Amino acid sequence: MSDVEFECRKCGKRISLEAYERSRYCPDCGTLLQRRRSPKYWVFQFNSSTYTWFDWVRKNREVEQWLTSQYAREIRQGDKVAIWSSGKDAGVYALGEVATNPRKSQLNPEQRLHWTKKADVSKFQTKCSVIVRYSKVIVDRPLLEAECAVDTVLSNIGVLRQAQGTNFPLTKDQWNRILELVNK
Repeated sequence: MSDVEFECRKCGKRISLEAYERSRYCPDCGTLLQRRRSPKYWVFQFNSSTYTWFDWVRKNREVEQWLTSQYAREIRQGDKVAIWSSGKDAGVYALGEVATNPRKSQLNPEQRLHWTKKADVSKFQTKCSVIVRYSKVIVDRPLLEAECAVDTVLSNIGVLRQAQGTNFPLTKDQWNRILELVNK
């Protein structure tokens, strides 16, 4: 259990189990420490007919704002994300990490230009969103839906069973399988 970490909810400092056993308070700011939450895993889906994600990611491969409509109470900073395009060439096109906790925030002006349905932009004012930082963009060789559908681990991921929605949970095994297939 030596890989257990504790975290300060105020300043974000991470503390080892050994340090926590010496003091349950953050050495930097004095706030009571809490056990660091293990990351969760998600699929974030876009529809290329309403959001020109491929154009966006060609210009900016680092960070992007995503709605967290269905799971805003569960998605947290540090969670892992697979970006899924729906439609004809559906599949995983990027991997990343949630960089912020969900909050209501207007869509940034640069990204707004890539929405074909301007009414969808208003969702960012009424629903929570997060910033995702990409670690891998695989536009040239995505993990396609057809491969996922026949894979014993991925065949029952939520985005394949119920295609409507933006956010879908993944198990750790499903996440690890996506990583394995993307990296081969």
